[in-house]
Amino acid sequence: MKVPTKATSSGRGFAMMMTPLIDVIFLLMIFFIMTLNFLVPEGVLENRLPDQVNQAKADREKDWEVVRIHVARGRDGPRIYLQERAVTGLPDLLHNLMRLPRDIVVVIEPDPRVAYKYVIAVFNTCVKAKKTNITFTIPRGNKGRGGT
Repeated sequence: MKVPTKATSSGRGFAMMMTPLIDVIFLLMIFFIMTLNFLVPEGVLENRLPDQVNQAKADREKDWEVVRIHVARGRDGPRIYLQERAVTGLPDLLHNLMRLPRDIVVVIEPDPRVAYKYVIAVFNTCVKAKKTNITFTIPRGNKGRGGT
C-alpha cells in the first residue's frame, strides 16, 4: 500500500512502503508467540477437595480404606495423631505410613490454629511415603485432642 504523498517545498515527495513493515510485525508476533513459556505457579499443592457437600458425603460412603492424620496444636509444637493414636514425630509418621498399602486414601485434618508449615511437613511426609491419594479436610469442632 502506498501512502499518498505531498509535495514539499523542494518538490520531492515522500513514500513509505507499508507491506515490509507489516511483514516484520507479523514475524515478530509469531516469534514471541512461539517462544512463550507459561510458568506453573509456585506453592500449588495438588489435592482432592470435594466440590460440594453432597460429593463429600458420597466419597465417605465409598468402600475406600481411609487413614486420618490429625494435626493439632500443642504447647511445644504440633501434635500428630494417626488414626486416633499419637505419633512421636514425622519420622515415626513416615515409618507407620510406609507400612500401609500404596493406594490408601490419606486424609489430613489440620486444626485451624496449627501453623501451615506443620501441615506442609505432614503432607511432605505422606509424599515421601509414596502416598498419592492425599486429601485435606477441616475437622468439625475440637475432638478433645491437643486443644490449648
